[in-house]
Amino acid sequence: MQLSAETRLKAILEGTGAGTWEFNLDTGEIIFNDRWASMLGYTLDELSPVSFQTWEGLCHADDVQAAHRALARYLNGEEPQYECVLRMLHKNGEWRYIHTRGTLLTDRDDAGARWLMGTHLDVTDEKVSQHQLQKLAESLPGVIYTFVMEPDGSFHFPYLSQKTEDFYGVSAEEAWANPSLMFDPVHPDDLPRLHASIDDSARTLCQWVCDFRIVLGERIRWLRGVSRPERDIDGSITWHGVITDIDDRKRLELELEQLSITDELTGLYNRRYMLRKLEELAAETERYGHTFSLISLDIDYFKSVNDSWGHAMGDKVLQTFAQLIESRTRKADIVARTGGEEFIVLMPSTTLDDARHVAEALRTAMENRSFVSDEGQSFSVTLSAGVVSWSTDVPSVRDLLAMCDQSLYQAKRAGRNRVVVSGADSK
Repeated sequence: MQLSAETRLKAILEGTGAGTWEFNLDTGEIIFNDRWASMLGYTLDELSPVSFQTWEGLCHADDVQAAHRALARYLNGEEPQYECVLRMLHKNGEWRYIHTRGTLLTDRDDAGARWLMGTHLDVTDEKVSQHQLQKLAESLPGVIYTFVMEPDGSFHFPYLSQKTEDFYGVSAEEAWANPSLMFDPVHPDDLPRLHASIDDSARTLCQWVCDFRIVLGERIRWLRGVSRPERDIDGSITWHGVITDIDDRKRLELELEQLSITDELTGLYNRRYMLRKLEELAAETERYGHTFSLISLDIDYFKSVNDSWGHAMGDKVLQTFAQLIESRTRKADIVARTGGEEFIVLMPSTTLDDARHVAEALRTAMENRSFVSDEGQSFSVTLSAGVVSWSTDVPSVRDLLAMCDQSLYQAKRAGRNRVVVSGADSK
């Protein structure tokens, strides 16, 4: 069965995700398909009645005139097709880049009506990528290089850009004469890894990527090398690549890593980090026979604090409690906020009895702490705690956490403001 031209065209448009539009240059009538509207988060009914002003109202004001100029050039015969990229406002409030193409058709059956017909295609992702690549290229203070390793292991740099001196403290001319000078400033802790990565890339012919530090005087600077090797007929291997400064990126990575493992309000570790350290400590304990303990803490009736004094005051209570825990635990202890008013203290090399004393000290200190509301009224809060210790009788970390929770729940059920150890009666 042969498909009709209309069916084939519809399938093509659906496959490309393009929206279609038809604009009568003489009457101003405009027609959009459903895909055109959905591209911007709407249905056609939501935009009804559709007019030229509908399109114009959704376009970025700075781009409308550019679109008109592109149309004028096409109608004047200066361009083979009407084409431009403009920003259009999505229903969710963000600007989308829309690639517009159109062709003029004359309907002879309709007194020569001139219809401009075309497509709209969302190219936002491509535009964003192009913008990012352009910015990266503009800001790249990198060393462009060609590095050759001979079959006998000797190496040289047929090409080095002049940024070499800024990055390595070695001029390109000096490195051409003595290639080893390019490795002398590498941090001694990173040099074995750098050589190993080059050898691995040479062996596998896979892309070489390596982060390493350069030491110039008092300054330590992170660099990243990226290149792809190719084997020459004579057995030598050539890398063409770039060395870039990633100091800022490394700092950002460290900051992001810190954000990913900490609680924003209190500055304590979060549950994800605590669970990771708990798994590590459990594995270490099984290997070396050490012990560790866990304290689960929960502020009593915390909801009433928020209800009575407001969430800002509730946040202050949480922050004060976090500071209290940190001041009464060791640097080796992992203190985490694991829920709204729930905290866990992971204590390496700590017996059950020692952990109980810490929990009791925290309970007493919190009970004796006085808070003052914005209205000048003083109030106090208490906490309940459960304490457990790792032993060979505990099947898994999950079971240890469950035991700790059970101890905490027993403290709650027994009247709160108390510490319960390993499921036993409160102390």
